[in-house]
Amino acid sequence: MSFNQIIQEIQQQKFKPVYYLHGEESYFIDKISKALEAPGVVLNPGEESFNKEVLYGPETNFSKIVNACRSFPMMAKYRLVVLKEAHRLNKAENEKLIKYLAQPVPSTIFVMIYKDKRAGLGKKAADAVKKVGVDFHSKKLYEKDVQQVVSGMLKQSGFEVEDGIAGILVTNLGLNLNLIENELNKMFVLLKAQQQNKLNKAFVYEMINVDKEFNTFELIAALSEKKVFRAHMIIDRLTQNAKINPPTLIVSGLFRFFHHVALVHKYQFKDPNSIKNQLKVNYFQAKDYLNGARHYNLRRTYRNLGFIEEADRSLKGMNPTNMDQRHLLKTLVWKVLA
Repeated sequence: MSFNQIIQEIQQQKFKPVYYLHGEESYFIDKISKALEAPGVVLNPGEESFNKEVLYGPETNFSKIVNACRSFPMMAKYRLVVLKEAHRLNKAENEKLIKYLAQPVPSTIFVMIYKDKRAGLGKKAADAVKKVGVDFHSKKLYEKDVQQVVSGMLKQSGFEVEDGIAGILVTNLGLNLNLIENELNKMFVLLKAQQQNKLNKAFVYEMINVDKEFNTFELIAALSEKKVFRAHMIIDRLTQNAKINPPTLIVSGLFRFFHHVALVHKYQFKDPNSIKNQLKVNYFQAKDYLNGARHYNLRRTYRNLGFIEEADRSLKGMNPTNMDQRHLLKTLVWKVLA
């Protein structure tokens, strides 16, 4: 069952007795959990005191979980039991869950949250869930996936949205969907207060504290056309304030750019529309990737990816270096353009 289908059923109050939510991408897991915990959905206001129980993996065990799940609702239709940090539940206790999952109580909605790709239910327990409830695997998202989700947020906002904003948000805020959604919500609230119906790039840059002339988005555009002077000017400005422009986000933006340039070479894309459709990016990014492929052949593209990975390791303290962060990033841009 897809994320949208699960949310739709919850909104229609078509509940399952078990929700097994697991995977690396916490955004969708949190959305489903919050949808079930929202007042008036499973429990009405005033019913939570006796009918909702939140347990935490490191602090609980199978007996406590089962006792919570097998208790009957008090003056309500359902009980809601949420097991958070289930990936930190003792392994032996985790394996015992099969005893309950094979025959869950219909009046209890049991939500298990595992936010770790290496942890989860065993095969028998997971199979048991599939027979009676929801098994939702929230896979790790890549840039094109995140951009699709952000584009969906923008379409559903009710505002007129200038082209390219999803790309700006992903490039400058990274792949954290919770962060992007929070920033967008702030923008929507302010636009409504100002009785504005259009979200444009200038407003986005202002709201996320990014200089519209000097940001990662513009750095990538300059690199894609190999505008040497402009690229050095932008990285010089960006590195003056690491709080506003975190070095790790700059490096991840550069890595994503050259990774996509490599894909353009690999699949021999010849026009922006092909790149846009196949790589699921917006038209402006597609143009940058095509320009990048024209200025950096495949060998130089892989060479640059190597430089970027080396810089990333240095920023994380894995590669000893005498350079400070600013010097390291300015040197990286010089190497990429050389």
